[in-house]
Amino acid sequence: MTGFWKPRLGKASKFKSKSRFYRRNLVLILLVASFPGLIIGFCTYWIATDKLEGELQRLHIDQIDQGAAVIDDQLNYLELTMSHWAFDPKFEDEKLKTLNIGYDFEQVKDLYRTLLLMEGTHPFLQKVQLFLNEPRPVLFSTERFTYIDQPGDAEIYSTLLNQKKSAFWTNQYGTEDTIALVNKIPGGSLKPFGMIIATINTSKLIQSLKTLTPTHEGVTLLLNKNGGLEMSTSGKPFSRLEEALKQEYEAHSSSSESFLFPYKDKSYSVSYGQFNRLGATWVYISATPLSSIVAPVVMVSKWILYISLTGLTIALLMSSFVLRRIYSPVERLVALLTGGKGSEYSDEFDMFEVEWKHLASERELLHSKLKEQLPVLREGFFLQLAQGYLFALGENEIKGRIRHYGWENDNVQYVALMFRLTGFSGLEGRFSLGDEDLVTYATANIVDELARKQYEQAEVINFHNFSIGLLLALPSDQPVKWLNADLDLFCRELMRTINHIIRMQVTVAISKSVYSVKQIPHIFEEVRQAMAYRELIDDDNQILWTEELAKSSLLMECSYPFSLDKEIINAIRSGLEETAGELISQFMDDLSANGSTEFYIQQGMLQLLGSIRYAALQSGMNPVRLFGSVNLFDELAGIKERDEMQKWFRHKVVKVLVQEMISRQDYHLKHIIEKVILFLNEQYMTGLSLESCADRFETSPYTLSRAFKQIAGINFIDYLTDIRIRNAKLLLLDPDLKINEVAEKVGYQHSYFNRIFKKYEGITPSSYRELNRQGK
Repeated sequence: MTGFWKPRLGKASKFKSKSRFYRRNLVLILLVASFPGLIIGFCTYWIATDKLEGELQRLHIDQIDQGAAVIDDQLNYLELTMSHWAFDPKFEDEKLKTLNIGYDFEQVKDLYRTLLLMEGTHPFLQKVQLFLNEPRPVLFSTERFTYIDQPGDAEIYSTLLNQKKSAFWTNQYGTEDTIALVNKIPGGSLKPFGMIIATINTSKLIQSLKTLTPTHEGVTLLLNKNGGLEMSTSGKPFSRLEEALKQEYEAHSSSSESFLFPYKDKSYSVSYGQFNRLGATWVYISATPLSSIVAPVVMVSKWILYISLTGLTIALLMSSFVLRRIYSPVERLVALLTGGKGSEYSDEFDMFEVEWKHLASERELLHSKLKEQLPVLREGFFLQLAQGYLFALGENEIKGRIRHYGWENDNVQYVALMFRLTGFSGLEGRFSLGDEDLVTYATANIVDELARKQYEQAEVINFHNFSIGLLLALPSDQPVKWLNADLDLFCRELMRTINHIIRMQVTVAISKSVYSVKQIPHIFEEVRQAMAYRELIDDDNQILWTEELAKSSLLMECSYPFSLDKEIINAIRSGLEETAGELISQFMDDLSANGSTEFYIQQGMLQLLGSIRYAALQSGMNPVRLFGSVNLFDELAGIKERDEMQKWFRHKVVKVLVQEMISRQDYHLKHIIEKVILFLNEQYMTGLSLESCADRFETSPYTLSRAFKQIAGINFIDYLTDIRIRNAKLLLLDPDLKINEVAEKVGYQHSYFNRIFKKYEGITPSSYRELNRQGK
């Protein structure tokens, strides 16, 4: 096979239309799958009727106890809160004894605010009032104050104030159903001159009592054991059932108990307990019909039984229909794999196994072809690096990719060389017009052969049009003089070889040494610019050293930072506003590095503005729509200060273009990521990388990486590794596959597969296989 996978056709015998496997086993599978539901239905019904009644009653009692504990905690919290307020300095102030409501306006206003704050401290509170007996009996509420002048009213408050306890509950304040908590002030005083009266919201208290009886058929009573308080969730007057419950409770002597109470052909689950409230004892009695507790479970169990019987009947009736529907996808897959012809297999799974092995061999063939394309990928990477298209990647990311292509980059220095061929027009008869790329390719091969003989790490970059680049990675501890002498000898030997074979002259530009891979695009830009200083009069081989050109001020005439110009435009296109701003700052530093005048810097920035506008037009943006009728060049020309110029660029140009670019890219990137995810799940076993996917979907690696993380919520490499590890774990369960075969099937080399599998799973692949074999 030389390209796409094709179905493998078998012999002429016709494959049976119905699967032997499915015909023998599917009906039995359906019946067996239905029997557990039937058995569960019978068991559930039996347990619900004979075993669960006592357990549900116990759970119901526990629920009542928990609800009572919640209500008790709320009442305790209310008592504690009101007790704290009684000791508040506002109510201990002796000035309250001589409070003049007409003159002490601020103090009265503070009392109103305090009462309002107290009312909001607990959900049971309906109203909080302050009674002061001195100098004149007066009652404060959150709305107003009232003098107690009537003898009957004065007697009520005097009775409450004369109680022996400093805090107590009472239902003798207000109406018959009113419950109030009284705290004398100041707290703990032997001679109180007032009291805080907190009236309980009866409806909310009843709502809390209803939680003790969650069903609508039950009832809950709240009684004061010492007399006075009687409350029911069904309201007043008490029903016969409630009166009967009171009498039944009085016949029991314990403080809390649960029992069954028969009443009018019904059996009630009754629980009662006590709340100790400031010296008083409140009793709650909860009664719920036992039938309402267990009836839902019995009903559900019956429904389970009915549904199980119905499901069994439907399974028997629909087995033939399901057989066909389940088999139809398998039938279509069989037709696809056999090409609609025929094949001899015991069943479909036998055929699937054979075809799977066939696909595996095809994958191996594609993998070998990918290895053949690796040099092309390597050449493309170094070309992108030299041209500055990888500016968005960090130092470590670029080093990692260089190591991926076989380079060691620890303790090395990088040197860039540019070779320019001249004299093609004088070779008439040897080459014809249109052979430029052929001549450049031949020269690049010569450079590559000689460079690899001389240096361990050398990469040739074909720029076409008679230009060849060479990137060298040399030991960082090599002295500069030795390095320059070695490069000079290499270049002269190379020029003699090209002169002899190609019969053309060569100009070589050699850069300074750098130690950062991020500087590689800059040194290639330097050697590219240095080519402009070739002596035209001397039509012979030349060697140009960029450092010597800089010392002789030859490069000062062309100090416009073209590489930064390109990086700024790429940053804007990628939506990197902060990066573009930093690059503009660096751009201005480079412009003014040689003490350039204001006019020169302004001209450089105007040139940069023109480049940015041109790039915006190429991207489909309309500068007139973005910037209106403003003449950006006039505005920039009017700025004289460097900081103002930089700030203007950031806010008036970069920010506007980045926002427009981001708004255009969001939808496009989301669509790309969806296609990338689908592609990864289909092609995970091939040698995928971020760069190859970026090339396939026509975007930059940085843009793809950032968008993938933002949309998928996970890094590109982590997502791909997760797919491969999951599939590797499945393949490891097959004892016939070797570990190296599993590694290749998921796109890894054997040694790297062991490391990455142990990193993610904590054990080696062989250990994982052994554990699963023991588990079986």
